[in-house]
Amino acid sequence: MTDLSTLDAPTNLNVHTNAEAQSSLVEPISNHNEGQVAFKSAKRLGMTKLVGVSGLVMASILPIGLVPRFMQLQELNQTQQKIEEHVPAVSTTQPVPAPSERPLNLPGTIEAIVETPVYARTDGYVSERLVDIGDRVRTGQLLAKLQTPEVDDSERESQAQLMTSIAAKAQSEANRERARADLDKAQADVSQAQANVVENESEEQFALSTNLRYKTLGVEGAVSAQDVDEKLTRYKSSQAARTAAQERVKAARSEVIAARARLKAEEANVNVSAANIATARAHAERSTTEKSFQNVVSPFNGVITERNIDQGMLISSGSDNSRTALFKLARIDTVKVFVDVPQYASNGVRIGQNVRVDLKEFPGKQYTGKVARTSVALDANARTLRTEIHIPNADFKLVPGMYADVSFAVARPHGTVQIPANALVINSDGTQVLTVSHGKTHYRKVRLGEDLGKQVEVLSGITKNDTIVVNPLDTLSEGTTVTESK
Repeated sequence: MTDLSTLDAPTNLNVHTNAEAQSSLVEPISNHNEGQVAFKSAKRLGMTKLVGVSGLVMASILPIGLVPRFMQLQELNQTQQKIEEHVPAVSTTQPVPAPSERPLNLPGTIEAIVETPVYARTDGYVSERLVDIGDRVRTGQLLAKLQTPEVDDSERESQAQLMTSIAAKAQSEANRERARADLDKAQADVSQAQANVVENESEEQFALSTNLRYKTLGVEGAVSAQDVDEKLTRYKSSQAARTAAQERVKAARSEVIAARARLKAEEANVNVSAANIATARAHAERSTTEKSFQNVVSPFNGVITERNIDQGMLISSGSDNSRTALFKLARIDTVKVFVDVPQYASNGVRIGQNVRVDLKEFPGKQYTGKVARTSVALDANARTLRTEIHIPNADFKLVPGMYADVSFAVARPHGTVQIPANALVINSDGTQVLTVSHGKTHYRKVRLGEDLGKQVEVLSGITKNDTIVVNPLDTLSEGTTVTESK
């Protein structure tokens, strides 16, 4: 016979229900709890047998009410599970606002701010080389000396020609002065001859009147025939004198014309001599300049980065491809770096903008440069903007040829957000993301910015308030009902 005191019916009933089942079983469970309390009280009072009988009765009654309800609960759970199996669950996230500026790292090579080859400007031999690679030089400093025999001969010849031209001009000027004096004398002779003509004409008139008066007196017998003849002879003499004076005027005038022509010719000779002097002086100055090219000097402050000559070498002037530069000179107190900025960041580059320059040779040290200029137009093939950056280099630690990392802070377009790269949907409709609103899916076309690896920039199409699907399934179409899981 079973000992009823050992039965603990409530502990042997393992019924697990949800909230709905619990609410439907409130009353049976309450009765069950009351029996349990009575059982424990009777046990404490020593009424073991009575309580044992009560527990047995309860154990036989409870399954009758619980089993139907438990079956109903299982059916409800199965129905709910089937419904949930037909609604896809998606993983979602929200776009993150991108920082107002984005870093842009580009490679570049350090170059001298100015670099030029130094060529010989005259032919000759290297008589002395005064600098070598690595030497710092100043503007006008002597770098090398050349021997130029032909230039020396040309200079002496041009100087001699100049002296000859100067002497010829002096002779021409003297001849011009003599011609001017001859002209002055000829003009004076004309004046004197004209005065003589006037005087002779006056004497002729006086002799004529005297001759007429004596002729009348001779007819009257007042004077002798000899006196009449004498007056007539004097009159004829005065006529001859007047005629001779007039001829002298003509001769003097001819001499003036000739003297004027000689003066003009001598003045022309003086002008020619002056032109010859100018030409000779130009030749002499050119020869002097060419002679000065014997000294090869630095065009600006800088560093000798290349040296291609030695003492005794024959040097030819010029800078074409067939000529060899004597030296290569670089100015590096400021250096420059060229970088090619991608199209998407080109609008963020500004003249005067500060940039950071890092070199592996100087870990922990950052150089600051400034954007000096850009090419304005993009390279049609690479779609990049050529940008020149200047970097102060007072200590000359940055040298041409070094590799540099250039970092820009480029402004992002307003409203740019970042999303996981695996949220993109790329198909024949373009680049899209799948958003979820009120449990429904919606496709949005987006315009992408920079690819950040696991993240991508979205310039337009969505905002930070949208909810997007990560790793969207191909089976999800527009308007699909989904459940979200963050």
